[in-house]
Order: sequence, then structure tokens, then C-alpha cells
Amino acid sequence: MKIGYLTQARPEMLARIPGEIPHVVAYAGPDGVYAPDMLARLADVDAFMVAAEPVNAQLLAACPKVKIVQRMGVGYNTLDLPAIAQRGIPACNVAGVNKEAVAEHAMALILALAKQLPAADRLTRECRWPEARLLTQRSFELLGKTLGIIGLGATGTELARRAQAFGMRILYNDIRTIDPALVEELGAQFLEKDALIAQADILSIHTDLNPTSRGLLDAGRIERMKRGAFLVCCARGGIVDEQALCRALESGHLAGAGMDVYAVEPPPPGHPLLRAPNILCTSHTAGVNPETSARAFALALDNVRAVVERDEQPRWTLNAHSSSGE
Repeated sequence: MKIGYLTQARPEMLARIPGEIPHVVAYAGPDGVYAPDMLARLADVDAFMVAAEPVNAQLLAACPKVKIVQRMGVGYNTLDLPAIAQRGIPACNVAGVNKEAVAEHAMALILALAKQLPAADRLTRECRWPEARLLTQRSFELLGKTLGIIGLGATGTELARRAQAFGMRILYNDIRTIDPALVEELGAQFLEKDALIAQADILSIHTDLNPTSRGLLDAGRIERMKRGAFLVCCARGGIVDEQALCRALESGHLAGAGMDVYAVEPPPPGHPLLRAPNILCTSHTAGVNPETSARAFALALDNVRAVVERDEQPRWTLNAHSSSGE
């Protein structure tokens, strides 16, 4: 077995590659196209282990032996699923592997915004004590506040559990039917998207990026959010209209936002979000830490070995190649 590791932006994953398994490392250019030398080094691989690189028709045509395309994480928006399925190759992720980490990150953003922590830290360090104390006029308790969760999958569920511990009222929306027992356990209430958006004190996005979620939180829906509400997104760039979010923050319609994902990553210098008021930005790291990286890599590699070495059915299949998985 020979594995092609498609990664440039995840050095922590490269450090985990076992030396005893033949492998090569390759990556696409900024335009998503693989250079001829990259394609040549991948020509005889049996599997792809993918960080954030595209897997497209160009790459697949150059790699006739590939038996599985395996993401080393949850998101899969860089995978051309129809093209992969057309080759009869399973495309897999590691579903739910970082759900706790992302939920913790979202909760941390919510708490930091509620308690005005970034501004409090800055003003206190600058010895502007009276101004730092005045921030308490804009801080608030989470107890009794309404948290709206769009996407009550693995991560949304973990966030709801954490919010429940803070005494928050939980509303949710999902295109799938959620197990009634889970809904009861969480004390959650289903609402249609627009009604949920209008009622939430804090809106947190936890859907994947797909045709129904792309542009989901557009200018109209941001305008329908409560005045003084907060937005948190640790899902995928492309779900939130970033320009509309900037306008809502600048006008004061929204009191704050926490963003871990962006339509273009990294966002270019001078991007309006990076200088918008009352926003807390992180660099698509919500699900990344040593524990989750190790777990994701180990599970992904085992899935590759199951298919290539043991001729077993893959887990977490995303495309139409197979109905098996979890």
C-alpha cells in the first residue's frame, strides 16, 4: 500500500505519518490545480489521505490505482463527490471526530462575547481601569438567554448540552428529523429557520456547507435577527454573508460575533471582517488540538487500511459508492 497525503496547511498531520507505510506528500496550487510534478508523484498511490486539498477530476484521472479518498477530519467541501463516485471510489470523512472540540470552541466564543473578554483584557492591560469596568454595562448572564442552533448534528448537540448547563433556552432547526428522545434530553424546541433567527439572543451555526446551507444567513436573515443579538459560526465559510455581517456589526444591529470560518481562508489583509467592531476571530481552529488531530488521523488511517489491505467496507462513506458507514 502507498498513500498520497494531500496536505499543505496541516503540518501537525504530516508529523503523524507512520514511516513504515510508503507514502508521498502533494498539494494543489492556489487555483486548486495540481502541477504536473505533483500529479507524477501521486500516480501510483492506492489511497488519498486529505487535509484541505481538492480531490477533483484532474487528480483522479492521474491516479488510476486509488481505492479510497479519506478526509482527515469532518468537512468535505473540497471533495468532488460526484467525480469520485463516478470512479467507483468511496469518499469518506471521520464523522463526529471533533464534535466536542468544536462545541467547546463555540461555547468559548459565546462566553467571551457575553463577558466582553477581548476588550476587557485590552483595556486592563492598557491600565484603563474605569473603561474596563464600564464594559460590565454591556456584559450579560447566559442564564435564561435563548440560544438558536442551526444544525443539530453531532456538534450542535454537544453545544446544546453545554448551553443546557448554563441554563439557556435552546431552539434548533435542522433539515433532518432529530430523534425525539434526544430533543427531550436537551430540552430543545424546533422552530422554522426564520422564526428561530428572530427569537435567538445568540445564533450559532453548525450545519455543513451544502446547496441548502450556502448563503443561508444572507442579508435578509441577518436583518431579521434581534437587535443586540450575537452570531457565532464554527461551521464553514460560505454560510454567512460576510459583508452583511459587517454592516450589521457596524450599525449596531448586532452586538457582536464570533467567527472561526471564512469564505476565503485565510481572509486577505484588509478584509472587512478583520476590522469590524465587536467581533472575535479565530483561524478555523475550532476542531484542532492535539487530541482531536491524533484521533482523526488514527481513525482515517485505519479506514484506509481496512479498504486497501483488508478489503473491508469503509466507514463514514459520503458519496453514492456505498450505503455502508456510520
